[in-house]
Amino acid sequence: MRIPDRSYFKKIEKILYGKDLNIKNKKYEFNAIRRKIYSNKDILELMGKNGVKISEISSGVSDRKAYCGYIEQAVNDLKSDKYYKNYYSSAGNPEARLALSIFESYKLSRNKYSPDDFCLTEGSTGAITMIFEYFKKNYPKREILIQSPNYYLYKFASNYYGLKLKELMPEINKKNPSFISIDIMIKNITDKTKLIIITNPANPSGETFDKRDLERLFLIAKKKNILILVDELFSELMFQPKKYVFSDAVAAKIGALNNLVVIKGFSKSKNLVGFRIGYLFSKNRKLIESIIYISQQRSSFSVASNFTGMITLDAFIQSVRYKKIYKNLKDYRPMIKEIYRDFYEVTSIRERVVEDLTKEFERYQRYFNSLMNYYSQRFDDSMKILSKDMEFNFPKISAFNTIVKIKDLNKINSFDFMLNCFLIAGLKTEIGPCFGFDQKIWDDKFGYWLRLTFAKDKKLFKEGITRFIEFKSMYLQQPDLFLKTELFF
Repeated sequence: MRIPDRSYFKKIEKILYGKDLNIKNKKYEFNAIRRKIYSNKDILELMGKNGVKISEISSGVSDRKAYCGYIEQAVNDLKSDKYYKNYYSSAGNPEARLALSIFESYKLSRNKYSPDDFCLTEGSTGAITMIFEYFKKNYPKREILIQSPNYYLYKFASNYYGLKLKELMPEINKKNPSFISIDIMIKNITDKTKLIIITNPANPSGETFDKRDLERLFLIAKKKNILILVDELFSELMFQPKKYVFSDAVAAKIGALNNLVVIKGFSKSKNLVGFRIGYLFSKNRKLIESIIYISQQRSSFSVASNFTGMITLDAFIQSVRYKKIYKNLKDYRPMIKEIYRDFYEVTSIRERVVEDLTKEFERYQRYFNSLMNYYSQRFDDSMKILSKDMEFNFPKISAFNTIVKIKDLNKINSFDFMLNCFLIAGLKTEIGPCFGFDQKIWDDKFGYWLRLTFAKDKKLFKEGITRFIEFKSMYLQQPDLFLKTELFF
């Protein structure tokens, strides 16, 4: 890796400040301009001519393969003309919703879910935007609180619908090294608050909420009639699953299920981003009925309905996993027979025999254990490689990704550092401002935090982190030789 001559940077500057990008335009926010730069054809062409090899260490897209049994199910369903030929209700295929209601009900001792409590969506992002559209139509002047940093789409959706979103500032310090806090949420609740958003496990830190804190939040939500949106996209990817607390199990015990809506999807836990399979569920009838109406207006019904066979198979497998893990049942074979009876009205499950489903579950377990072992190894790799360059990291709680604080970058413009890291080291990175708050808040208060995605290719992941460290050393030793915009987004 070498620092290019000034002519390279001058050509880049011409593109950055030109008509197409015009990075000085105040309409951009950090994540939007980052994406435009990373995909700009002229910049990519210049980088190619300078021999810059591009790779990603932060992307939320997995390089891991999906479970082959799910792909086989989808292929067989297409070959046999199932599902894709039909129109379904706006809530999605009833067989898929039935299977999901059976699976999700295992967490509840009473007041079980019904298929009417579910709506299939275009990935988890479809669920998020439909909830925001519902909020815009019903509570346009009320306030939304969000645990930040968080998935960027929440802020995008809020801006798009013209809603008041209040990002809650974490207290990152040595005594309280955490991006999540129920205390901060409760402290910021006012009479205007109508929706509170959390991700559990948190994105991007991977932290999880404990039972006591969730109980406190739901008790207040019930008292003040506030809706809690819990994004559980990463909930299956736990290194220690027994420590995970399901929000609806907590809400059910205190009679607050009506105050909860849960979002899930297949992009991260199943490595099926492009299939756009997501769903939301809630006991709140007003919410669900409105979501169904919005779904009808948008696309008649969710494309996820076309993968009903896959959804039902996953619901069955996850039901077995849930009982095996959380009910401490070591002998799962009798349990599979019991779950099979529960799923008997689900046609695609009833068509298979117990012995076949047992083998399917065992095959899935081998796949999933291998996947989690891979994520665990990448976590360990990153901690080892970054050991001398990392000021802080979160514990090994959930897989897929985490965020770490990089040493010695507290007094730099993080946009300029990220930009030069891309132009010279070829690394597409996602840093703090991608997940909430503006860049200046991160630069002044939190420092430089880098997201690491363990779902990336092993060789490219390790090489990418090593290149990041090498670039950091070059940048700090000779900062005047690099491109400077000194912009804040």
